[in-house]
Amino acid sequence: MKLLEEKSVVLYKGIFKPIASVSEAIFMITGMTIGAGVLGIPYVVAQVGLKIGLLYIVILGAVILALNLMLGDIAVRTKEELQIPGLAGKYLGKWARYVLSVTIILSSAGALLAYMIGEGQSLTAVFGGNQMMWGVVFWSLASYVVWRGSRSVKKFEKIFSLAVMFLLLGLSLFLLPKFQTANWSSFDLSKILLPFGVILFALHSSFAIVEAHALLPGSQKHFRRALITGTVIPIILYILFALAVVGATGLGTTEVATIGLGIAYGKAFFIFGNILAILAMGTGFVGVGLALKHTLMWDNKIDRLPAELFVIAAPLLLYLFGIRSFITVLGVVGGVFIGLEAVLLILTCFQARRKGDLEASRYGLHHFWILAAPVLLVFVIITILSLFRILR
Repeated sequence: MKLLEEKSVVLYKGIFKPIASVSEAIFMITGMTIGAGVLGIPYVVAQVGLKIGLLYIVILGAVILALNLMLGDIAVRTKEELQIPGLAGKYLGKWARYVLSVTIILSSAGALLAYMIGEGQSLTAVFGGNQMMWGVVFWSLASYVVWRGSRSVKKFEKIFSLAVMFLLLGLSLFLLPKFQTANWSSFDLSKILLPFGVILFALHSSFAIVEAHALLPGSQKHFRRALITGTVIPIILYILFALAVVGATGLGTTEVATIGLGIAYGKAFFIFGNILAILAMGTGFVGVGLALKHTLMWDNKIDRLPAELFVIAAPLLLYLFGIRSFITVLGVVGGVFIGLEAVLLILTCFQARRKGDLEASRYGLHHFWILAAPVLLVFVIITILSLFRILR
């Protein structure tokens, strides 16, 4: 009996955790992917046009799926318990670990800032008052949860993530009958670069892939199934949400989509939509905050207190310095930092396939460069275009 109990847990980040089932791993990836980014997707889709915007989600969704498969390939070939910078350092050298550490730290701080901005807007829309004040109130509560650590929030994480998914699906189904055909045909090619970063931000799930692998050991085949399913579910939900919101509100779609829905369709939509926004951004802040704290502690060997202070202080300082455009922050994080992270992960995967500790025959990622070359090209182009858009 004791042997069975010992086999039912795995040591992860210094904590014994239950080994996940395939369905739990799928839910973990999906839940950690869906966050504040989904609330910005309808706005950028509306700006560029519904047809073009939906095509963006499909293409970039396929690109992220390919990237996740490559990250999974790295994970199954590696013995050590490493976060993403550690994996890059193992296979590419110290320079890659440093570059990727800085990239992930900056992108995570940007993500936390985006959640603060979005929560400030949503809470102000619901309760009135000052947007900056509500952003700081949210930061205070969410930072306390990050400081307390993962043990205190795990029991609520699944409930909140499930609530976000059902609210997202329910809101989309409510809005689809309100679809206006005029919103289907409009487009604006002058804003063709706008969706890149926001959609990539919303689809980004690297931390989730690494954690899912750590909690689903022993079966490469099951891990691959969970990875694919967990990546595809958010893509489908995003397509449905963008179609429903932009079809209903067109160019009236706001940066945080749920705020505009309340203005257009009354109190019920207003309450329903902003509950979705508040939950999505709240769970997103906690998830990214904990992941960043663990990266600083486990991959960069920083003591717990300074790691927590950085995670808590960085978004607040950026917010107080006046960086408060939700879409701009999503675009920079998604287009520049996630793009650079993806390029390094593809190179890491190439080296892991040559120098990995373990065989990955049951994982089944064949014809590497046929998959990697177009994905690498896409991310190089996205990163360059995003930098060009920011600097011009």
